[in-house]
Amino acid sequence: IFAFPLLNDAYCDALMDEAAHFQASGLPVARPNSMNNYGLILNEIGMEQAMDALQARVLSPVAEALFPAQGGGCLDGHHSFIVQYSEGADLGLDMHTDDSDVTFNVCLGKEFSGAGLQFCGVLGGPSHRKRSLVYHHAKGRCVVHLGAHRHGADDLESGERLNLIIWNHSS
Repeated sequence: IFAFPLLNDAYCDALMDEAAHFQASGLPVARPNSMNNYGLILNEIGMEQAMDALQARVLSPVAEALFPAQGGGCLDGHHSFIVQYSEGADLGLDMHTDDSDVTFNVCLGKEFSGAGLQFCGVLGGPSHRKRSLVYHHAKGRCVVHLGAHRHGADDLESGERLNLIIWNHSS
């Protein structure tokens, strides 16, 4: 599990604005995945090329340096989406693994408290059910982990949090 600053405040704000504008358009919005009820899939709102470029220029080299056995420089597919946690909507997320080789999770912001990201071990490993780390989100910071690393979001205590999540695949 690694974390680093990835996006500046202006980019985070622009991405949140784009998501809000699309949701306000009245066009259909698909759930980002089978676990989250609120958010949207970026590939479905015209942002696939932007996410392709981010993957090729930034995420793939980082993954190659951190996780060479899981695809690293060969990441060639992604499922990119924004999830939203707020009162009256999703508050948290149970422990799970991702449908990815390597996951990048970036907090886009809003004001919130709670909602730590709990990590256990890698699925199938001896500590896959033992909580080992709590990551606290900060705007623009990215946490990167293997898709097989069990994790879950603690309940939001107040406010609203949006995250850009990119599930990267290597064919």
